[in-house]
Amino acid sequence: MPHFRKLLCALVALALAVPMVRAELVWRPGEGWSDESGGDVSASSSRDQLELAHKLEAQGQRDDALKAYKNLLRRWPLSFFAPEAQYRVGKIQEDEGDFAAAFQAFQKMVTKYPSSDYFEQALGEQYRIANLFLAGEPQRIWKIPVGPSMDRTVDMYEQIIKNAPYGTYAPQAQFKIGLAREQQRRFSDAVDAYQKVLDNYPTNPVASSAQYQIGYAWMRSCQSGDYDQGAARKAIDAFQDFLVRYPSSDKAEQAQENIQKLGSRQTQGAFDIAKFYETQHDPRAAFIYYNEVIREDPNGPQAQVAKKRVQELRPVVEALPGGLGPDGSGTPAPVQTVASGPQSPVSSDAGPPEGPATNSAPMDAAAGALPADPNAPVTTSSPGETAASTGQADNPAPPATNSAPASVPVSGAPPAPADPPPQTSP
Repeated sequence: MPHFRKLLCALVALALAVPMVRAELVWRPGEGWSDESGGDVSASSSRDQLELAHKLEAQGQRDDALKAYKNLLRRWPLSFFAPEAQYRVGKIQEDEGDFAAAFQAFQKMVTKYPSSDYFEQALGEQYRIANLFLAGEPQRIWKIPVGPSMDRTVDMYEQIIKNAPYGTYAPQAQFKIGLAREQQRRFSDAVDAYQKVLDNYPTNPVASSAQYQIGYAWMRSCQSGDYDQGAARKAIDAFQDFLVRYPSSDKAEQAQENIQKLGSRQTQGAFDIAKFYETQHDPRAAFIYYNEVIREDPNGPQAQVAKKRVQELRPVVEALPGGLGPDGSGTPAPVQTVASGPQSPVSSDAGPPEGPATNSAPMDAAAGALPADPNAPVTTSSPGETAASTGQADNPAPPATNSAPASVPVSGAPPAPADPPPQTSP
């Protein structure tokens, strides 16, 4: 009997102790698991609940304060104090370094309480967090840092713009999408982002920076890998537009310097192409590109050499079929072919005529110019000129053994070929 009484007392004591050791981990839809241990964080009204949360936060008890704010949102989601509670949830998470969770908490504030006085403050905190990610804040998976993500950064800025397309932070957010894309070396996407600033916020102060950055993005693009004359031309155009629109900007002097650097690189590119065509015994193409060098930078060092070569090549090009062309640039005029009699229609899908292939000099394919006669004599004005470089200064130039490079662009803005023309035997 005494043993039975002892056992009964033990069971009663255990039953009384169970409520004190029950688990405090609670899962709720949309919130996940939360630890609700650590004391009572509940009050009888939303006002009292908010005051309790304020008190806990002021005492440095952030975890308990976070529980108190969430408790208010759970019990009184439509109360007058709910927007502030939602905003304070984001601020505590931001102060603790959980920036991704804080951004989402502020997003709930913006979505659920758009008419609240805390709307603009929540947008400002979102913008600040996005700036941290742009500066290199690593994204976290299960609270483990795995490195910065510019895609995540762009998503944040886009969400800010979506929240308030014409709000205080939208123009800057759109501009910084371009900066994030530049960090990814996605220069075309960066230019698109900057262009949206000009299209959507043309009077905002950030528009001038966007116009400058368009030129800078294209300039970076042509500096990466192989030189791209197309990107360089776009960069020059963008910087020139910047100088026209914002002549008094503090970046105007830098834009001028960038234009000069890009122009010099364009000139050097045309000069290198001209020399290449000379090595391929293609005087017409070389003549065209030397003229382009002179047009791009008439006072530059390459232009002085180009002027001399143009004078030396002029009689050589004049002797070729088509001569110097109507504009004197070396590009022959289109030749009209007159039919001598009735001819059957020729299908546009027809292939090249049968027969042995003939060598041809470069021409403007768009203009329809006929190829030069490879057997035409090449004359020079004095010994040591282009024909002499082949070792036959006093003899006509021999016909080329292989086909000449592809069509040569017309004078004005001849783009550099993406790949150098195939080399041929002299």
